[in-house]
Amino acid sequence: MKKIRTVILIALLTVGLLTVAGAEEYAISWYSVNSGSGDISGGDYNLSVSVGQSAAGFANSADFLHWTGFWSGEVPNPQVVAGIGAAKILPEGMFISISGNIATSAASDFDDFFYVENDRKTSGIRVAAPPGAIADLVRGSIVNVLGVLGVTSDGERQLMGPIVIVVGTDQPLNPVAMPNRSVGGSDFGLPPSGQLGVTDAFGINTIGLLIKTWGRVIGSGAGYVMIDDGSNSPVRMDTSTLATIPSESQYITVIGISSLRKSGSVRLRAVMPRGQSDVE
Repeated sequence: MKKIRTVILIALLTVGLLTVAGAEEYAISWYSVNSGSGDISGGDYNLSVSVGQSAAGFANSADFLHWTGFWSGEVPNPQVVAGIGAAKILPEGMFISISGNIATSAASDFDDFFYVENDRKTSGIRVAAPPGAIADLVRGSIVNVLGVLGVTSDGERQLMGPIVIVVGTDQPLNPVAMPNRSVGGSDFGLPPSGQLGVTDAFGINTIGLLIKTWGRVIGSGAGYVMIDDGSNSPVRMDTSTLATIPSESQYITVIGISSLRKSGSVRLRAVMPRGQSDVE
């Protein structure tokens, strides 16, 4: 039997946007999308089709997000949160929106997640998203993110199932330099409504921030090496993004995301370089 592939026509979409000056119009022109699957995207819209779903997507500006589609379902209104720090102290499962933060990792740096940070470099958070969904994300991208608050198995807060909207590009943020004992820091907020820190650590919580630290390689394991700057506060450096693994006793400087790794019930300091150029 001959297969018939239906073509879906996406009609002109006009959204009224109320501003102080009055009403503005926003439009997506006619497009044809094959129902066998396909994508159309631009600077301010994205439309996608999968088998069995006619069409779904969104149009957006700096002030609104408008969904279009037959079976996309009702999208709940997110709670707009003032910043990343405020988001981290909210309970798990909340659907929130944070805007105007800067990506500290690109789509290709890590598998299935990236990080954003505020421009004051005081708070950052992991966003769970596959590279295909954020293909245009670069270090320095200014993004608005909608997602559900969750936590990784290592105890790190993250935004899950996100809608990521790139609204501009700025200069990539520079890392915050710190000795090993400052990496990770103590708890922020009152976990689980808050971000856990390193077991028995003190100081400001740095989880999710782009940092710079240093030390001599004192040990290694599958996918990591341990470095120590002499303070007896070792940091576990992830090596999954590196082509060349530092050798025992080598002294290195590393730029990466401050994170956590659990060993049993103990939470360890961790740093994740984004690539080989982050390690010297």
